Formats: sequence, structure tokens, C-alpha cells
Amino acid sequence: MKYTLKCLKCGKSYSSDHYLCSCENKCDALLRTVYDETSFVVDESYSGIWRFHHWLPIQKIDPRLIDTGSCFQTYQSTKLAEHLGLQNLIICLNAYPQCQTGSFKDLEAQVTFQRIMDTFDSGKPLVMSSDGNNAISFVHYSNILRYPIFLFATEDARVKRIWSFSKSNSYTRLFPIFGDYYDAINLANQFSRVEGYLSEGGYRNVGRRDSVGTMILDATRLLGQMPDHYFQALGSGPGAIAAYEASERLMNDGRFGKKPPKIHGSQNAPYTPMYDAWMNQSRTIDERFQKESAKQMIDQTIAHVLTNRYPAYSLTGGVYDILTETNGEMYSVTNEEIIKAQGLFERLEGISIVPEAGVTIASLQQAIHKETVHPQDTILVNITGGGRKEIRRERIPIEPYRFLPKRFQINQKTFEEKKQHSKELIQDALNTYGNKVAVACSWGKDSMVLLHLARTINPNVPIFSVLTIHKPQETFEFIAKVVEQYHLTPKIFMVGDTIPPVLREKNIDVTLLSPTEYQIHSEKIKQATSHEIYTANPDLCCQLLKVVPVRYAYATLGLHAWFSGLRNSEGYTRKYVPEIEKISHTETKINPLLTWTEEDIWKYTKNNKIPVHPWYKKKYPDGRKIRSLGCEPCTVPIFDHESERDGRWRKTLKKGGECGIHTRSASERL
Repeated sequence: MKYTLKCLKCGKSYSSDHYLCSCENKCDALLRTVYDETSFVVDESYSGIWRFHHWLPIQKIDPRLIDTGSCFQTYQSTKLAEHLGLQNLIICLNAYPQCQTGSFKDLEAQVTFQRIMDTFDSGKPLVMSSDGNNAISFVHYSNILRYPIFLFATEDARVKRIWSFSKSNSYTRLFPIFGDYYDAINLANQFSRVEGYLSEGGYRNVGRRDSVGTMILDATRLLGQMPDHYFQALGSGPGAIAAYEASERLMNDGRFGKKPPKIHGSQNAPYTPMYDAWMNQSRTIDERFQKESAKQMIDQTIAHVLTNRYPAYSLTGGVYDILTETNGEMYSVTNEEIIKAQGLFERLEGISIVPEAGVTIASLQQAIHKETVHPQDTILVNITGGGRKEIRRERIPIEPYRFLPKRFQINQKTFEEKKQHSKELIQDALNTYGNKVAVACSWGKDSMVLLHLARTINPNVPIFSVLTIHKPQETFEFIAKVVEQYHLTPKIFMVGDTIPPVLREKNIDVTLLSPTEYQIHSEKIKQATSHEIYTANPDLCCQLLKVVPVRYAYATLGLHAWFSGLRNSEGYTRKYVPEIEKISHTETKINPLLTWTEEDIWKYTKNNKIPVHPWYKKKYPDGRKIRSLGCEPCTVPIFDHESERDGRWRKTLKKGGECGIHTRSASERL
């Protein structure tokens, strides 16, 4: 296990298996990441923040994040430093084009998405709130990674500050709130308690904090030691906390200094809850900043994203503790000072910066005047956003999500319209890709309908299938029956030593892949846990028996696209999948049945007398039935009121989830 999470109050530790942001004991404290690697390691085989992956709460790095990831630029300032009379001013610049949206929130979004994709909670929509920058970054990487988010933001932010580079944001549901940022946070928190959804976590999310902590790591890499000071404007406060947490890891290493950087936080007057509390030596935020009347102060600021009514100040491990530990400082900056600081930075450093970064520069000027820093000190300044004036790509507003009555959400087209639309999708794909597109057939109810639809257009459409050694005997017999009845010529791929006898007898084309790796992992897990691999580690089981063979089949057959029977009413992992998924420049997945319901599938099956796998016909005394077909040990009957895929991996943390075929890119390193 690469890391664990530890509550700073009660000390309870948690594994990295789940996407967890708060202590289950409801402690008013942060969880902190504890890494197995205790030495500071820089992996130069990667670029950007991924060089520090040993101290990021991730298990792997999605190739899409390597290819399209954002990063910051760390450098020693000359012109601004000379103007301010500083000898060692280090700029950490989070600006376009290195940061694709011009904000350090890109770092937080990347690591957050990778973190959740590494857990058993992968596929569950993230629920989050934002007043601007977070929304832009999370929407951007939601599009890249095709991961669903529910976004709550103020209407003012939606109109003025939230945008996307894409006209279609099919994985984003944006809900505007007529209130302030805290109202958006409060509603998002309520919504995230709905089963099947996850709270992104905000400042409690270790993915966010540790991604920002890489700025301290990169400055230390540049300097050979930790900086003396760290400056950043604070809204919720995770940036300051992240800087301290990264410094603590460096101190434990022992090679880069024994003293953390002095933390300098700043806020935009007149809305300065943390500044006022710190100046009053209080751990508690004054309630006047948390009442409804506080909105009047908020409306007077230009750095709107810094106006959180309930920041990470008082809790254990929060800003108050960090300022105390580092003998830190807080500053109050006026709108006029912000505008002047923005202009100064652009004139001397050659790039525009966002108002929040203007707050940071203005606070540095105050610190010099107050002599809380000295000319010879090493000072790291986090420029949290910049270069947006230089962005030439079109920035498109994101339309709010409009609720529809349930019957319209499920069935916006008639059954006949759905059939016609599905056929048109199939026909278009066949026209585009010819024999380089194939039907992926699992031999379940959806695949049989898809296969029938595709063959009404082209009876010779290529078919491929991946089977596993854990499929029930009835599946092999059913395949043999269907192949013979319809004179099909599927290409079947399977990890195993021998071809199932019934398939061999029918001369069905089966390619066997080496079972060695699967056997090695299975034996190790059995010895360590006394459980079979499909119970102890179903993700690994599916990866080796299903995902790897699918990737092999796709490459071996020379395909450019494939048809899937995936439907968005099957379960939470499939709600926001688009009809056409452009997975990479060499792979497109088409989902012709996406809007079909379970009832539609059975109706089409009956009308067209399509053969049905015998497991669907099994009768159980309590009324349960098989509704989603998988491997024998991982498929159980369920009731009608349950989600269709809830019978898959029922007794594991993977319940109702995905095998991985539909949640990994074609270019993923296996």
C-alpha cells in the first residue's frame, strides 16, 4: 500500500481503497496523507507535478494526464525581485499555457480525478462547489477523463467566471445558486449525501492539498533547501496547509532543513475572516463573517474566490494551527492594492495574473514594509493563476442543468424512435469505419439486442468477445447454440490453458492468452488472504481476465472503433456516458443502446425472438432474478427495485461497479 490517511485528532488510520475525506469518528480535524516513502524522491522520467508522484495520493498516472496535464513554472525572479529589493524571490507561476485553464486548480483537479479513479469508488459522480477557478479546472479535466461531476456554483459565478473550452460538457451537471459561495458549498454537501454520489471534499481532500504541496517540493528541488517564507492568498485555506504538510515531510527526510517556511496568508478586504481572527489571536472566526449580512462585504471584493464563510481555519490541522506552528502572518489587502499589484507583476514579469494572485503580491509588499521578511530571505510566492488574457481559445459559458420529470429523463423518445436512432448510429459507424468496427459481445441481453440490430444493417459485421475461466458452463453452451443458429463467426479471446470443450467441438475461433500472470497473482492472494482473487481483489481479477484481453483483441483485430451494449440506466457508473466516446485518436466506442431501458431491451428481445441466456430465466423463491450477466462467482440474483448492476460483485467493495473495460482508455499502460 503506497499511503494511508490519518486523522490528526483521534489518530485513526484509513487505507487508500476508498475515496475518503473525513474521519468516520466525525472529528473536527483534517485527514493527512502518510506515505510509505519517507525520503524526498524526484522521478525525472516524468514531467510537471508527476515527478513527485511518490508523495501524491495516487496509485498510477493515467496517460491522458501525462499527455494533457497542467503544471507550474518555478523560477528565480529578477525584475520583480529587484523592484522589491529582494535577493532570493522564487516565483511559482501557475499560468497559461503550462496550466491549461490558467489556474493552479488544474493541479488539484488532475490529482483528485486520478485519486478517485484508483479507488473502489471509481465511477461515482463527484459533487463539488466552486465560485470560479475550481469549476473551470474540474470541468476541463472532467471532459478529458470522461468523469462525471455535479457542480454547485453561485449564479454570479456561472455568468461571470465559469467557462469551458468545450461546447459539450456531457459529464458536467451545473446547478446555479442564487446566494453566495457558502450557499453553494452547503447545498453541495447536502447533495453529496445521496447514495451513489461522493463529496469532492474541498479542503479536506488530500488530493487537492498534496498537489499544491508539490510547489514546495519543486522550490526545494531548485534551491536544495526549503524556502524561508511562503506567500499565498487564502480563501478556504488549503494552500497554506498544503505548504506546511509538504514541508513537514521534507523535515522528516532530514536533508532540506529543520524549520518549515513561515506561512504568509492574505485576504481581500473588507471580507477578511481569517485575517481578523488571527490578528485577535483567536481560533474562532467572528460570526459577523458567517451571517447572511456578510454577503454585503463579499460583494465589495474583487477576489471573489477568496470569500468562503467557513474556511479551514479552526479545525485541527487547519490554518490557525499552521500559522501558529510557523509563527506566520496574515494580511488584509484592498481592491486598489490588488489592481496595482496585478499591473506591477504584468509589467515586470510579462504576464497577467488573476485578482487572487494580486492579493498575494500586495501582501508581499506589505510584508517588506512591515519587515516581516528581509531582503536576503528566500521567499516562495505562489501565483495561483495567470495568463488568462493571453488565452486565444474560445471560452464558452456552461449552461445550467435543467431537471426533467423522471419519465422524460428516462424515455425522451418513443421505443420506435430509439430503435431508429440506434440503427442510424450503427449505420453511420459502419459507413465511417467499414470492417474496422466490430460488435463487442458479452452474450448478455444487451449484447444480443445490439448484435441483432447491427446484423439487420450488415449481416457480416465483425464480432469479438472476451470470455473468462469463471464464466458458467451455461454461457459456453449458449454461445455455441447462438453461433450455430445464426451462422456467426465471432473472434473469441480468453485467458486460459484450454478452450471450453463445447466451443472446441463447434470449431469456434478462440484465441488463448497465457494464464501465467493470472495464476501467479491468484496464488499469492490465496496464500495471503485465504480467499480467491475474485473475492479479495476483484479489480485485479477483471483487469487480468477482461481488460487486458479486450485491449489485446482490439489491437490484434486492427479495429478503429467498436460497438458496446452499454446503457445509462443500468447503474451509477454509466449515467453520464455519451453515445460516442472518442477514447483516443485510434479508438472510438459507440453506444447505440445508451438511452434504452431494461424494459426496452426485453421488449425488443420478445418482438424479434432473440435467444436469451438461460440464467435470465432462472426463478428464485423470493422473487429475485439475474438482471446483469457476469462471471459465475460474481453474479447473484437481485430484486426489481434494485439498480440493475447491483448483482455484480455483490459481496465486494466493487458492488455494482465496472470490470474496467469501459473505464480505461485505449492507451492505458497495462
